[in-house]
Amino acid sequence: MSGDCDVAGPVRPERADLVRSVLRRHAKGVAVVTVGGERPVGFCVTSLVSLSLDPPLMSFTVGLRSASWTAVRDATWVMVQLLAEGQEEVARIFGGPGGARFGPRTSWYRDPLGLPALDGVLARLVLTPVSWRPVGDHALVIGLVVRAGRVSDAGPLVHHDGGFVALPAPVEAAR
Repeated sequence: MSGDCDVAGPVRPERADLVRSVLRRHAKGVAVVTVGGERPVGFCVTSLVSLSLDPPLMSFTVGLRSASWTAVRDATWVMVQLLAEGQEEVARIFGGPGGARFGPRTSWYRDPLGLPALDGVLARLVLTPVSWRPVGDHALVIGLVVRAGRVSDAGPLVHHDGGFVALPAPVEAAR
């Protein structure tokens, strides 16, 4: 199998289906972003990135045409929840179109800030959005981490090649 890329030719935007097929080969952690309000909002992301530790900044993307975008844009806080092995159904519920994300199939509660907190996750981070920028059909959201906590010692849920993969929990010598 060749690993060569054609860099000698003219630079041109690639077809979305080709880019999608290439990026399926990249393993990504799975998270759910939730926003409070009278009607809670939540969506699945694999675009979560740690940008800086001092100050602690994270980023994620949200579709500009999604119903979640306006909730994130107007939010004082958002909660990012790292999904654990065995939470494939949660990822499907929050990753699919519409539907009752906070319905009977989802185990959750409101934290002291009123943010929807999912049960059984690996960890939670509360961010206050500090900036956002439209990038193509998504918005890149940058948030300052104002609270973080581990919830479980389970392994993470990972998305790879169109499916979910569980990794074993890490063996930690010291925390």
